[in-house]
Amino acid sequence: MNSTRNLSGNSAGNSAGNLFGNSAKTSSGKYSRSTIQMVAVIALLGTSLSAAFGATAEAATSTPAAITPTHQTRVTRPHQVLTTQWISLWNGDLDLAKSIIAPDFALHATLLDGRPDTAISGPAGLAAWIAQSHALFNNLRFTVQVGPIVDGDFAVLRWEATGNYGGGIPGTGAAAGTPLKFTGTDILRIENGKVKDYWLHADTASLLTQLKFGQTPAAN
Repeated sequence: MNSTRNLSGNSAGNSAGNLFGNSAKTSSGKYSRSTIQMVAVIALLGTSLSAAFGATAEAATSTPAAITPTHQTRVTRPHQVLTTQWISLWNGDLDLAKSIIAPDFALHATLLDGRPDTAISGPAGLAAWIAQSHALFNNLRFTVQVGPIVDGDFAVLRWEATGNYGGGIPGTGAAAGTPLKFTGTDILRIENGKVKDYWLHADTASLLTQLKFGQTPAAN
């Protein structure tokens, strides 16, 4: 009964009168229990909605917390030397494969000629693949655009390659000598000072577009 008397005070009574008019009153002139309970529910709902909208507005205007990387590794001279040698290897210094590539080196990428990545393994396998790339693209030259970015045992490089199409790739319509430029990202896992794993992400779509893949070669 005490809770009923509290709810039927002036505040609740005025709310009930405003919302429901005199029809909400009983024959004795007091508001019915159901009317009072409905007013209480409406008041509670209004408070909850106000709190919810207030929290939403605060979240929308607040500054997001800074993201802290899980690992942060300072780029050391060995990192710089190894990644510089890695680019030199790709620029044709094939003898470097013996000194900077681990014996159990593994490639993780889809090859342009359709072979599985397991076809390239070890220093000799990588050197042969690089030599093949230079045979297909004359004057092939790689330059680093970003990096190295180092995280634990991993080093990342963003590179740009330029060269000229050497001809001979089936299904291409570009003429031999066509200038080419494409980009990519290398992720290297380093173990005992040598490259153990290699993830290649190249802009193959751009390269194939420049090679006019699927188009009829121009008549001489």
